[in-house]
Amino acid sequence: MRGRLSLLLGLLLLAPGCHRSTRSDEATADCRHSESLCGRGTACAASGQCLMDCREDLAEACGPGLLCNQGTGACVAAQKLDCNEVPGLCWENQVCDAPTGYCREASIDTALAYDVQLYDYTLHVDTAASTFSGQVSIFLVATRGGTATLTLDVGKTVEVPVEGGTAPYTPYTVTSVKSRSGGELAFTQDSSAGTLTVTLGTPLEANASEVLTVAYHGPLNPISDRKHDLYFTGLMKREGKLGNPLVQTFGWPNHTRRWLPSHDHPRDIARAIARVSIDNGLPAQANGVLVQESGDAPRRRTFLLRQPVPTYALHFIASDSTRIPLGTVEGVQVDAYMYPVASELAVPPLRWTGTLGAMKYLNEALGPFPFERYSMMQVPSALGGMEHATVVSIADTRTEGPDEEGHGNRLVIHEMLHHWWGDSAHQASWEEFWLNESLASFYTAEAIGVLGGRSAFQAELDRMKAAIFKAPARYDDDALRWSRHPEEVPGETTKASFAAPYVKGPWVWQMIRLQLGEPAFAAFMKKFYAATRFKPYSTAQLLSLLNAEGAVDFTPFFKEWVYGRGWPKLASTWSYDGARRVIRLTVRQTQDVARYGTYSFSGPLALTYAFDDQDPATATCTGEVTFTGGALESTVDIPCAQAPTTMSQPFTRDLLVELVP
Repeated sequence: MRGRLSLLLGLLLLAPGCHRSTRSDEATADCRHSESLCGRGTACAASGQCLMDCREDLAEACGPGLLCNQGTGACVAAQKLDCNEVPGLCWENQVCDAPTGYCREASIDTALAYDVQLYDYTLHVDTAASTFSGQVSIFLVATRGGTATLTLDVGKTVEVPVEGGTAPYTPYTVTSVKSRSGGELAFTQDSSAGTLTVTLGTPLEANASEVLTVAYHGPLNPISDRKHDLYFTGLMKREGKLGNPLVQTFGWPNHTRRWLPSHDHPRDIARAIARVSIDNGLPAQANGVLVQESGDAPRRRTFLLRQPVPTYALHFIASDSTRIPLGTVEGVQVDAYMYPVASELAVPPLRWTGTLGAMKYLNEALGPFPFERYSMMQVPSALGGMEHATVVSIADTRTEGPDEEGHGNRLVIHEMLHHWWGDSAHQASWEEFWLNESLASFYTAEAIGVLGGRSAFQAELDRMKAAIFKAPARYDDDALRWSRHPEEVPGETTKASFAAPYVKGPWVWQMIRLQLGEPAFAAFMKKFYAATRFKPYSTAQLLSLLNAEGAVDFTPFFKEWVYGRGWPKLASTWSYDGARRVIRLTVRQTQDVARYGTYSFSGPLALTYAFDDQDPATATCTGEVTFTGGALESTVDIPCAQAPTTMSQPFTRDLLVELVP
């Protein structure tokens, strides 16, 4: 898998002990003088030996504290996280920013006011005092000349319930901001607006880099009311379902700012270095791979995430969990971390092993898993799961007890899928939230179909359709791509802005597939992911790429299904004319047109009806109904030699339509 990645970095000196020879009979041969000496799955190291290529097998090649050099396939020691001293530190097409020693993307996102490349944060949590202290070095690049001030997002002060009333809760207080050179910078923390405005000593020119080091401290989240909107946000101490303690962060959708000063916008993706210690000795897990661990008390663990992700995907969690290795998929290790309990009470890992087959399928369907590690953490949450990059959260309420309806299996596949859609390809603005969740839900159904047969895929679609029709008010009060102020997050104003992408969205993708055809759809989705991998995506971009395929103009379809609210409701009536031997079929769209508009049904989306007289000796009579140009009613005559007794509508299998009397 990893051999297909970009090979843009120079030759790296082999770190001692990072590989084992795979061809002992050629131990004295020097592969530097013979390109054919090393076989498949091996790389020629600076020592002249043929060693395992870490791009082919991340799980086996590099041990703790070692990283894979994407240019050479050799492992590199990560004792220093400075790309000037460790040439193999950067990932894929990243380059070393010499003034800072940090890796940066080869190109910056000029649509941003400034482009954050990395959050290098150090946090110490004092659970006894319910406080934490932190420092974050924010490596950023100016997108325009004359940048004299930078505005970061910080947590707002809010009134929270306390015994006898309410009290203000400020997530943290910033104590200093320094430049890369160590000079103190003037800043203003406005906790009512949630901003930290920093004045630079010298304005930055376009494409110039800077590092702001922000020192801060604050209380752990003090909210005890689980129903409070901010209960599960910021940096907090919580208990698992079985009573075991955990320290963790949670930032979705725009609450990373409540534990980390940041540019907390989904478009501005960045990498992370996490250096975390807890006073009670709980071991931390964080995004990326473990590269350093101190033996002193309190133990500090350092993780490096070399791939950029949205701020809401940044996370760390500390708990006394049991690691259960589930296996490897094309060199990526897959683990589950679960609460430590007696073996006879342990959570069965079988429901989580579906991730292995699903990952293998997605590697083929979309492209190689874009990160170096994949872990699932059992956490105290009623939110289901969260796609924290490489270390996803899985709610303990979904991982205990029987799983007759497959919620647990569905959930773990969904969160893994976000590593393609959401963590890698990511929304350009909050209005594009539907892309993240609709694609994750659609491909979850696809993976379930691959693992359990196409009937399992259809059952997933039918389950979503039933959910929509059962609770229409939850899904029809906004468009799939909702239109609100760019900084407003989904779910604040309308229910559908949050809920519809999960269940209506997958049906939209299914109907796109119906129009393109299976082979063309599969090829297009692979192309769409490749075009947006670690890049922002938007509905307009998707529509443009679909229309460029040439077979179908999807503009009217998107207007109705993506930019419109609700879904069509169809009422059908029919009669048989014995003299003419035809069935007169009338179909009406009965949804509130002023609110939901009308829908077009033609071509692959035409409505197919089947009439039968229950006599096995006579043929079934079929006909198609089309709607175009905003029509609300369509009538067709279907030739039929005999009077039918029953009518069926097989199109309901493939279309999101609600049948009404």
